Amino acid sequence: KKRIDEIEATESTTTLSEAMALAEAYMQNLVIAGDGKGQDIATPAGAAPARAVILTDGNIQDSDDLTVKHLPTEDMEVVCIGDRSDNVAILSMNARRNYERPAALEVFALVRNFGPGAVALDANLYINGEHVDVKSMTLRPGRAIDEAEETSDDAEDSEESEVGKSIADQIRDAAPAEGSVASVAFDEVEYEGGGVVEVRLNINDALSSDNRAWTVVQPPRNVFILLVSTGDVFLERLLSALPVVSKVMSPLEYEDAAEDEIELAGRAKYDVVIFENHSTDRLPPGNYIFLGGVPEIEGVSAGENITDEVIFNWDEAHPIMRYVAVDSIQVFQWSRLTLPAQAEIIMEGESSPVMAFLSHEGRQYLISAFGILAVDEISGSPMLNTDWVVKAHFPVFISNAVQYLAGSLSPKGIRNIKPGQPIEFPVPDGVEDIFVRRPDGNEDRIPTGGFTGVNYARTRRVGVYKATPGIEGRDHFAVNLFDAGESDILTRKSLNLSGVQVKAEAGVQRVNKPFWPWLLLGIVVVMAIEWAVYSKRVYV
Repeated sequence: KKRIDEIEATESTTTLSEAMALAEAYMQNLVIAGDGKGQDIATPAGAAPARAVILTDGNIQDSDDLTVKHLPTEDMEVVCIGDRSDNVAILSMNARRNYERPAALEVFALVRNFGPGAVALDANLYINGEHVDVKSMTLRPGRAIDEAEETSDDAEDSEESEVGKSIADQIRDAAPAEGSVASVAFDEVEYEGGGVVEVRLNINDALSSDNRAWTVVQPPRNVFILLVSTGDVFLERLLSALPVVSKVMSPLEYEDAAEDEIELAGRAKYDVVIFENHSTDRLPPGNYIFLGGVPEIEGVSAGENITDEVIFNWDEAHPIMRYVAVDSIQVFQWSRLTLPAQAEIIMEGESSPVMAFLSHEGRQYLISAFGILAVDEISGSPMLNTDWVVKAHFPVFISNAVQYLAGSLSPKGIRNIKPGQPIEFPVPDGVEDIFVRRPDGNEDRIPTGGFTGVNYARTRRVGVYKATPGIEGRDHFAVNLFDAGESDILTRKSLNLSGVQVKAEAGVQRVNKPFWPWLLLGIVVVMAIEWAVYSKRVYV
């Protein structure tokens, strides 16, 4: 009971995988043993079979993917908790500086009503805790009341439900009701400093963790870029047209450069370094773009050239691919990439990745399997490898990539993460411990162990986390819910666990309560009466 009371509520995604595995491990009628390797056998004793009781609102992200091996699902009990469905949520937020006027800050947020009633509310903008602006909005109901009841009672029988999808997935994929979503924009906010930008909804609904959203911005300043190339007029002219400060080195000059020309205080001297057709292991902590080359680190390599494939899949929702028409890109050849499992694939060919993002040990890499230029195998002279450079969206891609990698150093705010996801803090040179202050005011001490970056995973609360000491511009990060499946809090009265539909029970649940508190109360009452009688007799 003490252990259960010590469990803290979190604001991360609800999952059952670990809980189900732990429950199976503690089954009374199961012995973790067997004649064969990895086999479990049931004891012949007369112990009662284990039974699982799940107390939930039914919004479980991984319910369809659970693997239940030993717990009997036919005897599983699901107790339905929660009777409110009113909730308004911030589903996304972005803060960026105006390109033409860097001192002007633009903040955008997407707000959605999931409840059965219309709501009128204000969205307030705060910068470093000070109120800056307010916008009013009215949202229509996210669902009709009768629709909410039908969804709650018969979610698994709905003809509109897609087979094989969880309730949370159906909510994310479903189009919101007309008028239940609104975009709020705080335009042209004059602010030249840096700090925490927050959008806050003044509404009292059933879920408060999605009524606030944060991001971190830094004061506007120039972004410094180093281009390492044998001579690419396309990239050189493009960088000169962007609002950045750029410098060009040849691969030989880069490898032979003195340490103070490349590094500053144990990190890369430049905000972003772009390598074209060059692979290297000289990579101090920083941000890197590889076009045609690869970072020489563990798990990353480039194989033979591929000339007979096309780009057939890409992540158009990724910030780097925003406003980029990948389907119009033609590439003559690219290298077959081998990447670690944690790499985020952005473009894919028929047999290998074409572009990926990787964060590793205080470094961020954007790796492209092809460069702008390639070497003609017959003549040995450089040739144009892609027509992307003559497309109008190529400068957009380079600008997106620089902003994404440079993070808060550029006109865009720092990237956000969801509750429970880890973040990697870069470590200043010579620091032995980093202290991370959580939104609840508590601090965690993290030994660096001499590494250039540390991972921090206690991010189960929304809010702003700060590392001290830290690298300026990368010592803050924001945790936001931003999950339609979690924000739709309508109680589901049926769960699909490992392919089996389990009905939830509602109403009063009978439980065994200890008798000793009542006995103790009776003794106290008797003693009080005796004391009163005794006092009265003494007085007489």
